[in-house]
Amino acid sequence: MENNYKIFIYADKLTNQSKLINFKYKNLSIIYRDHESVKIENLLQLSNFCKSKRISFFLYYNLKYLKNTFSGIYIPSYIKKFIFTNKIKIGSAHNYKEVFFKIRQQCRLIFLSPIFEDLKNRKSLGIVKFNLLSKNFKVNFIVLGGINYSNLNKVFISKSVGIAGIRMMEDLRVFRKTSQIKLLNN
Repeated sequence: MENNYKIFIYADKLTNQSKLINFKYKNLSIIYRDHESVKIENLLQLSNFCKSKRISFFLYYNLKYLKNTFSGIYIPSYIKKFIFTNKIKIGSAHNYKEVFFKIRQQCRLIFLSPIFEDLKNRKSLGIVKFNLLSKNFKVNFIVLGGINYSNLNKVFISKSVGIAGIRMMEDLRVFRKTSQIKLLNN
């Protein structure tokens, strides 16, 4: 059976390319979010690299560069505008109200976070609340927030279609375990 479990990695810098070279997971996507010092030449270079490796490349909310050759746009939870584009839209939400708004923004995938507590987030949804929230909407959800190697098995009992991580590149064990377990479960 084909593995359709998606893995999203947030990238802040272009230096992560070297770590991506050996990944052979076909449902890998990059969300590039260095919106401070972004240069179109660098974005196009990373976009072309991702295309050559069959990695989807999403640009963190930046309408200025949206017409270029990116897979789509990532809309964070605090963006309340409606964005009109033919590109794929994915977005993040933290509660029922934000999920509803992301659906109105026509996001194909919604990153629901935080799932687990971490140093930054003391308040988390947990798997049970995640599953209850995802059951109420006809949209695909991705788990995000506080995911590490020790709690990764809990993620796989969620009703998510994928996993996203900001620090997944730092702990490659999470990435490897994600792709291995989901391949075995399909």
